[in-house]
Amino acid sequence: MMFRWQQLASASPIRQVFFLLCCLVLLLGLAYALQLRALFSGVEAAHEQTRRMNIERIDRASRTQELASAQAQLAAAHESLNVSRWRLAAGGEVADLLEVVALRGHADGVLVEYLEVLPQVLHDQHIELPVQLHLRGSYSGLVAFFHGLAQLPRLYVAQDFTLLTGEEHAPSELRMQVGVSAYQSREASAWSVVAAAEPEQVRPVPVSLRNPFQLPPPMLPREYLQTLPLEQFEMVGSLARNQVRFALLRVAGFVHRLQLGDRLGRNNGRVVRIDEHEVDITEEVFLEGEGWVQRTRTLGLKLPATTG
Repeated sequence: MMFRWQQLASASPIRQVFFLLCCLVLLLGLAYALQLRALFSGVEAAHEQTRRMNIERIDRASRTQELASAQAQLAAAHESLNVSRWRLAAGGEVADLLEVVALRGHADGVLVEYLEVLPQVLHDQHIELPVQLHLRGSYSGLVAFFHGLAQLPRLYVAQDFTLLTGEEHAPSELRMQVGVSAYQSREASAWSVVAAAEPEQVRPVPVSLRNPFQLPPPMLPREYLQTLPLEQFEMVGSLARNQVRFALLRVAGFVHRLQLGDRLGRNNGRVVRIDEHEVDITEEVFLEGEGWVQRTRTLGLKLPATTG
């Protein structure tokens, strides 16, 4: 053994370094077999545990969000229930119902031609007071009348609408038969239970563009579009049918459907391109020093106004 160590000591430096490297590799292999393998296994187990904890955290966050959404829906349902009970408790007798109908009709220009009080209908928790009405008035007046009933504190429901024959001297008026039911609670303690409830905020009367029971006004002739300046036209939409696109342009209160090649504007304008958001129109204009030239103008889609 001493002879081998003497030979190694007297060997060349290269052989000595090679021998030391072999010993180092052997020691590292033994260390990995004894300790590093267990350390790497612990690291992998910790990584797996971290991954499971992240999954559990995401699952808890999702369930917390679902719970918050369910609580918000439950609170909204409770609020709606309280308002409904408040409206049931805000009822009165039949005389109050008739007075409300008369006042609403007078305020909105609606004439109550006929009124019949029907027998009360008893339900488990409330009483229904039905009334049969024959009304006469303009379309906008009738819309305001029923919208006003829906906004009152007491709960009213209009149903079974039937149009009646109108009179020749008043073609713009409508006559209809409708059933209106008022509801009130059968619980004597309803007032005290819902005393803190508030009625919903009154919404404005919806704007009616026109009477759907009358014929629409006649459309302007297509030649009329060539007498208007191009600045008055605005694009409000587009349509596609059988791979052909049409532009919807509004001018003078009317919406016109135009396609490629249609004429409009005072300068011999012609539609040359239509897409979903723009329409290109070529015009013939006279420029000093150049004479008559063609120019292209683009009309962009007019977006609805937003509030907030």
